[in-house]
Amino acid sequence: MLISSILLAVALQASPVDTLVANALEVSSPSGSYITYFEADGTYTTNVGISGTWWVNGDELCVQRSTGESGCAPLGDSQEVGTTWTGQNAATGETVTYTIISRG
Repeated sequence: MLISSILLAVALQASPVDTLVANALEVSSPSGSYITYFEADGTYTTNVGISGTWWVNGDELCVQRSTGESGCAPLGDSQEVGTTWTGQNAATGETVTYTIISRG
């Protein structure tokens, strides 16, 4: 009984992808910042007019902009609003800071 309860609890935990869809991702760099909104249907939009599609490949979040640029970046391990990590912007290669924020 205890083992099945533990397995159920693990299965019910939100994945990082679920967190991104429920919230938003702020992408910040020295050249500026923008907010990305991921949708469950595999599309995304930003507050600066960028849009495209997204998917997960292993532990990486991949995007393809509607203008053709594409790439993958590490997906953060945490599932909480306020979590921050650094990496390369999947579409531009620029070093950025990612922060999970509320979808306000």
